[in-house]
Amino acid sequence: MFGHQHETTQGLTIKKTDGTESDTFNAVGDFAAVYGWDSLSIVAPRPEGDVVPQIKKAYARGGIITISAHLNNPKTDGEKGAWPTGTSWDKRPAVKEALPGGAYNKVLNNYLDQLADWAHNLKDDKGNLIPVVMRLFHENTGAWFWWGNEQSTPAEYQQLYRYSVEYLRDKKGVTNFLYAYSPNEFWNPKESDYLERYPGDDWVDVMGFDSYGFLDSKIDSWFKTVVDNTAMIVRMADARGKVPVISEIGIQAPDIGAGKIDKHWYRKLIGGLKADKDARRIAFLLTWRNSPNGDGNGHPHYWVPYPSDENLKNGTLEDFRAFYKDDLTAFNRDISNVYNIKTVLKK
Repeated sequence: MFGHQHETTQGLTIKKTDGTESDTFNAVGDFAAVYGWDSLSIVAPRPEGDVVPQIKKAYARGGIITISAHLNNPKTDGEKGAWPTGTSWDKRPAVKEALPGGAYNKVLNNYLDQLADWAHNLKDDKGNLIPVVMRLFHENTGAWFWWGNEQSTPAEYQQLYRYSVEYLRDKKGVTNFLYAYSPNEFWNPKESDYLERYPGDDWVDVMGFDSYGFLDSKIDSWFKTVVDNTAMIVRMADARGKVPVISEIGIQAPDIGAGKIDKHWYRKLIGGLKADKDARRIAFLLTWRNSPNGDGNGHPHYWVPYPSDENLKNGTLEDFRAFYKDDLTAFNRDISNVYNIKTVLKK
């Protein structure tokens, strides 16, 4: 399944952000199968705005909903100062102090309370709870978030993840979340690398990874790394009864902002995944948002090539349309009846 962050709430060709339009639809005539949003629309002060109406529309189409969690640094939440002060990108260590007994545990609990309240009220027009893939504390093997590998030990990170899942699932009674674990990609990946910070099977439903590559001489080796990581994730998920995904993938933001392109990027990606017997069984991959002001300085960022004279000339739109037509990819119409599929619980 193809996924896209802010599929119907941000874009470069859409006139409305009410959930009825998307750059993906304008490019290929269908919406993404997986719709991504963020806790920045759930936890106060909700800088990305309420997206519940758009989620309801996506779910009514049969789309899959996933939420990434950019939770503010609990140690500096509300602190005034230049960005990234107080945000999830505020790298001052806070994991240990956010755990029970720590000075900022109440702040973390407040975030989780807001997520729980939102989950309890996320219902379709018939009153049924809408299921969500909740991706907590992602990219934890990097050092750019307050929960990163330079800000916490593996044991501290695992405790943070487990505590948060148990708080939401067991204390607050949230039943419509599947919990996703997604570190960064590993070069020459080994299961031991992935498991170093893995919280454990009792706290994870979806196993994934995030990966962004530069458009330079190393791009071919990056594609190989993506396939290697994907194949490993699929095998690990199979062994544990989990869902394997590529939770974020794309071109590095500086290259996007500089206008660099690869008119075969999508075809290389799907071609590499198809060629590997394990990697081809990944459940979904998600690209990041199309934004008119993606870098905050007026430069547009986009991961889904949108209809424009430039993208027609440079070949990126043709590339994405070829990806759409590939027999391995699925978009929204391809999965429109997914919630009606009868399933059997195997013990």
